[in-house]
Amino acid sequence: MGITYLPVSDHRFKKSPFFECNNREDTLYGLYNNRLYPIDSGFDTNAHYKHMRSKCCLYDVPETPLKITGKDSIDFLNNLFTRDVSKINIGKAGYGIACNHEGGIMMDGVLMRPNEEEFIYVQANGDFLNWAQAHIGELEVSIFDFDSWVLQVQGPTSLDVLESVSGISVEEFPYYAVTETDINGTSFYVSRSGWTGERGFEIYSKNADFDGVALWNFLLDRGKASGLIGSDVSSMHIRRIEAGILDYGTDIDQTLNPFEIGLDRLVHFDKSNFIGREALLATNQKKIRLKGLVCDGSSLTRGDRLIDSGKEIGIVSAGSWSPTLGTGIGLIRLFNSKPDNYKLKVATSSGEFDAKVVELPFYDKEKLLTK
Repeated sequence: MGITYLPVSDHRFKKSPFFECNNREDTLYGLYNNRLYPIDSGFDTNAHYKHMRSKCCLYDVPETPLKITGKDSIDFLNNLFTRDVSKINIGKAGYGIACNHEGGIMMDGVLMRPNEEEFIYVQANGDFLNWAQAHIGELEVSIFDFDSWVLQVQGPTSLDVLESVSGISVEEFPYYAVTETDINGTSFYVSRSGWTGERGFEIYSKNADFDGVALWNFLLDRGKASGLIGSDVSSMHIRRIEAGILDYGTDIDQTLNPFEIGLDRLVHFDKSNFIGREALLATNQKKIRLKGLVCDGSSLTRGDRLIDSGKEIGIVSAGSWSPTLGTGIGLIRLFNSKPDNYKLKVATSSGEFDAKVVELPFYDKEKLLTK
C-alpha cells in the first residue's frame, strides 16, 4: 500500500508563506491539518538525504503550533497531557502525549515554553484544538491556532546557519531549548529540535503576516557557506525512520497506548489527575507493539504484511531503504509484542523476504547526533 496521489482542488486548503519556493509542475503535495506541503519537489531523494546527513537542508513543514495562555495554563495542560508539564522550564521544550479517556494516544507533539506567559504545542495531524477547548471547563486559560508557519533546517552544519541568521549562541542553546529571536527583521520562536534525528532547529512564525519567500531566500543565502539547500520531506522520511521518530496517524493513533510504543517514561502517575489516567493504571496492555524491522532483501513500504508460520502478525506502518545501513527498514505495528531479533517474513509487492524485529531507533541509539 504505497503512497498514491490525486489531482484535487486546493480551494479549501491553506498554502504556507513558503509555497512558491517549492511550487513546480512536478511537485507533489500532501495534506496535513488542512495545510498543503511539498512531499516531493522532483529532487533526487537519495542525493538530498546524503546532503542532509553531511551538510544541511531547509524544509517547509506542515506542523501546526497552538498557543496556550492564561493563569491556569499549567493545570489545563497537566489535565491534557500524561507528563508533568510543570517540570518544563521556561526556555525549554518536551515531547507531549495526550490520551483519550480509554488511554489511547490521541495526539503527540512538542510542547514548548518560550516565556513566562505562553506555552506552544506543536501538534501533529488531527483535530486536537476542539478536544482541548472542550476540556477548559472553569479554568482561566485559552488555546488557539495563531496561524504560525514552520521551517526546519536539519543536518550537521545547521547550527552554523542558526548563528549566521540570528543572535543565538549555539553554546548557550542546547537540544530542546526554545527562545525568541529576530531573523531578517522579523521576530520568531526558534527551537533546537526537528524530525530527522540530526542536528537541527525549527523556526515558528508569530502569525502569517511576514514575507515567507524573503525569509526562505535569506536563509539559503546566509546558509550558503554551510551548504544549505532547499529540499522536501521525502529526504526527511528516510532519516526519521532510521531515527525511530513516529508520525501520528501513520505509525501511532488511538488504538495504541503510551506503553505499547515504549514511552511509559512520559506517563507521570505521581501528578494530579489527567485524561486517561485511570485507564492507563488499569490496563494490562503494556508490552511494546511498535518496533523496527530490518530486511536485507528488499526496501519496505507502508502496508507490507508481517508473516509468521503462515499467519499475518502485523504490518509495516512506514518503510524505506536505508542508504546508511544498506538494508530495508520499517516501523512496524505488531498485533502482539515480539522480542528483538525475532525472525519472520515480510510480504512486499516484490514477494516474501526474510526479516527480523529490532529495537528502535535503527541508528544513533544514544541520540548523540542531535546533541
